[in-house]
Amino acid sequence: MNLELREIGKQYRKKAVLRHVNQQFGKGVYGLLGPNGAGKTTMLNIIATVTDATDGEIFYDGKNVYDAVEEYRARIGFLPQKIDFYSHFTGYELMRYMHHLKGGNPKDTRQIDTLLKRVNLFGVKDERIGAYSGGMRQRLGIAQAFLGEPEILLLDEPTVGLDLEERAEFKNLIRETGGRAIVLLSTHIVSDIDETADHVLILHEGEILENREMEYYRARIAQSGLGGLEQYYLRLTGRKLHEADGLV
Repeated sequence: MNLELREIGKQYRKKAVLRHVNQQFGKGVYGLLGPNGAGKTTMLNIIATVTDATDGEIFYDGKNVYDAVEEYRARIGFLPQKIDFYSHFTGYELMRYMHHLKGGNPKDTRQIDTLLKRVNLFGVKDERIGAYSGGMRQRLGIAQAFLGEPEILLLDEPTVGLDLEERAEFKNLIRETGGRAIVLLSTHIVSDIDETADHVLILHEGEILENREMEYYRARIAQSGLGGLEQYYLRLTGRKLHEADGLV
């Protein structure tokens, strides 16, 4: 299981959002760390094939993903930063619809039931999504991303609107999935990365500055007396503390 980005670049008009990104991902959880505008969302969207790169190629297990893009997409679970659902669907109907799109057996709904229970939506599964709160919709988005046991799981700001208990269950899901899949996680909550990620990618101005195992960062932070990943990032990039708003 290997996902490879080769010379990926993305430009919007005259602004380069990503530049010469070369990266390989194997099984595990990768936390994306960087300020707003660093290119985290763009990178996830390109990997998900919902946005085309301006330059470069993506390979999965040695094959260019666009040579069989539908087959590649079937291996992906994706929670975008902003997600819209059909408001007239019930939560259960939405999950069954996504289950069908991912090639699931329509008669076997065990995974749907399990996921809805884990995100605490099983009791309201027959209510229309239009009546769901923002937090409930976010939890539904998380549940649909895990359908079909994807080999590549892309999560952009997944814990927005979740309470402490819901975030804890989400972290459990991430830890379980990281043992069998490639998980890329972008979040503004640094503790989510600190508590779940095996690797941390530090992005700055469209480039990956570092990609190391979490244990490396913990050791460096302990040796230097820094307060955590945020301060490590600021020291690495030379940014000042007041610039940390929207860091990840």
